[in-house]
Amino acid sequence: MQSRARTAVEVGAAFVVTTAIVAVLWHVQSIAFVRNNLHALVGVMFLLVPFFMLRGRGDIESYGFRFAPVALGLVLAVGFTLIVLPVFVGVFIGWTHFACAHFPSLVPASCARALHPAFRLPSDLLTRAAAQLIVVALPEELFFRGYVQGRLEDAWAPRWRLFGAPVGGAWIVAAALFGLGHFLVTFEPQMLTRFFPGLVFGWMYARTKSILPSTIFHAVCNILMDILSTSFYQ
Repeated sequence: MQSRARTAVEVGAAFVVTTAIVAVLWHVQSIAFVRNNLHALVGVMFLLVPFFMLRGRGDIESYGFRFAPVALGLVLAVGFTLIVLPVFVGVFIGWTHFACAHFPSLVPASCARALHPAFRLPSDLLTRAAAQLIVVALPEELFFRGYVQGRLEDAWAPRWRLFGAPVGGAWIVAAALFGLGHFLVTFEPQMLTRFFPGLVFGWMYARTKSILPSTIFHAVCNILMDILSTSFYQ
């Protein structure tokens, strides 16, 4: 029990400190250097903390920082992309129509624009895709899935199997912290919904013990949001 408590305190402290630093960076974007390098600075934080916290605990590969199993990881990433994202697009369009009809203040653009979208790709799509994969998705997955979920699983072993993946309390807590962390940085209530993709990313990690599939799918989700934002709101 004491070991479990120590693990919880360790993970909690790492989460609080990291989130606090990221929140400060988010709120000092009036500084040109921070504004121009925000994603890189945040990414460095999410990469350094797991390496620092896991020092002396063996190879960091055991906490997901590896490609293997490559084939399964790619199958999961592509499969979830083909199955989940069309559903998400449908929900996004439905929510936009509902919000414009009942809560237009929640739509981050004029409803006249949002209800008559023009499909457009961001002008710097390739650059954004690379940044989302390397600077955003990879560091966040290493921190939340590899470190947070992996360390919590050291203390609270998975108790159930869900479609072949061993999951338990650590899976749920890691997803909850993923959503809470986004909220505490921006204070935007909709950020709490990150809990749900956090469950998907966490399941991928539990199924493969690799952050490869969740990193790819995480980046694809973010790129899709960029495309939808460009098409509906700009």
